[in-house]
Amino acid sequence: MKRFVFLLLLWFVFAPSAIAQKADSLPDAEVLKAANDSILTDAYALYLHEKIAWVLEDVFTDSRPTAISEIAGWFPLADPDDEDVVKGVFFNQEKKALFEASFNLKTGTASGKSVVRDLSPEEIEIINIRQKVLLAVRTLNVEDLPSCPEGCTFNTEVIPIDEDLYRVYYMLGTTQHGVIPFGCDFSYDCDSEGNIKGFRRYHKTYIPTQLKMDDGSPVLSVFHSHLSFCPLIAPTDIALFLLYGYEAGLSGFQVLSTAYNCIFSFDPEAYEINVKPL
Repeated sequence: MKRFVFLLLLWFVFAPSAIAQKADSLPDAEVLKAANDSILTDAYALYLHEKIAWVLEDVFTDSRPTAISEIAGWFPLADPDDEDVVKGVFFNQEKKALFEASFNLKTGTASGKSVVRDLSPEEIEIINIRQKVLLAVRTLNVEDLPSCPEGCTFNTEVIPIDEDLYRVYYMLGTTQHGVIPFGCDFSYDCDSEGNIKGFRRYHKTYIPTQLKMDDGSPVLSVFHSHLSFCPLIAPTDIALFLLYGYEAGLSGFQVLSTAYNCIFSFDPEAYEINVKPL
């Protein structure tokens, strides 16, 4: 059956001139490339964190260890012996490791085992920094933060940016089949002591994007617009597309920038952002 391009915001077809009148000039090529490279880096980290969480939490649940009720949390950890492997360490309130899971990013295989061991000083530092950062974010008062839509959850990911800067992303997740849960996302920048250094808002509203048309026809590409407070494509856009869209067979993703009067498109095969002025 014929494949369709899904245009989420049809008003764009009727209002390009109004958008153009308010548009700003695009940054020069070097600045724009640097911004897009940073977005791609954060997006891939977000995608990996979410994908690893899905896999390792499933491994933990399926293994049904006797200590499941004792688990206070978990964190991902790179395997020093294999760059393709990420480990998940599940720990209790006393900060003892009770379960370890492994996920090979190259082969897609995963496994887990029960353990009883003390956490290393480096592992304890990972937990402490994460706790400080999340506590700081939860106590910060920001007006007009979006509420979580029905059928979704806020997934929180702490992404290291440099030695003393962490970006905390709040990104939607959903168990609803055939939907990419774009929207209602934001992030904070914090140092290792939990001091807030910055705040970004990406979308104010929920943009549930269907992977099939009403008649069951598959969607080829997805599209939505950004307002002036988020003029570029967002890291959360790309991460969610990779998690829910690309793995479902979608070949493309586009964002209309009302600030720059252009379309940013994400190419998952080349892993790059392209820009087309309007």
